[in-house]
Amino acid sequence: MGAASPARGRRRDPSIDARVLAAAVDELAERGIAGFATNSVAARAGVDKRGIYSRWPDRDRLITDALGTLAAGLTVPGTGSLRTDLLAITPAVAAVFTSPRVEILQRCVQEAQQFPAIYAAFRRDSIDHCMAVVEEVFRAAARRGEIAGDPVLAAEAFTGILLTRTSFGGRAAALGPEQERTIVEFIVRTFTSDEPREQR
Repeated sequence: MGAASPARGRRRDPSIDARVLAAAVDELAERGIAGFATNSVAARAGVDKRGIYSRWPDRDRLITDALGTLAAGLTVPGTGSLRTDLLAITPAVAAVFTSPRVEILQRCVQEAQQFPAIYAAFRRDSIDHCMAVVEEVFRAAARRGEIAGDPVLAAEAFTGILLTRTSFGGRAAALGPEQERTIVEFIVRTFTSDEPREQR
């Protein structure tokens, strides 16, 4: 759901929405859903809590909207080449595994049974969607004859490398362009077929 509509006759300040949602993400990363407090979000954002309640009347709606800002927003590039497709999506895929998404994902495992609906939405929008796009990139490459073997396993290898590199690099361990290119080149060399066939 989106944020609640402002009172009639009052102009809404979009910068407040952005600050509140960013603060809510930080709150979730540090405290999870169980410890999430609207008062703390207001303090982080530097806004009056009444302004938050006028936009998000209940806590779960604010949490859901904050999680929605973490969605990678990936789409299949469709460049016609596995290499250029991977180069296009690597920054966004890697971002799924860096702060604050990774902290929230870790809490997802811990709190999933307590708050299944909220975390199901987060997993669907920020994790499952990302994997579906990555898998389609490799499936398209397989249809073009670019890769040999199982495209799903190739997609898992690609995301696994990104997860390992970002997770062991410390908090917010974003990859640089050269690191991203090195990973892409490794994946392409590993899975590319020597004799591409024409697409039917």
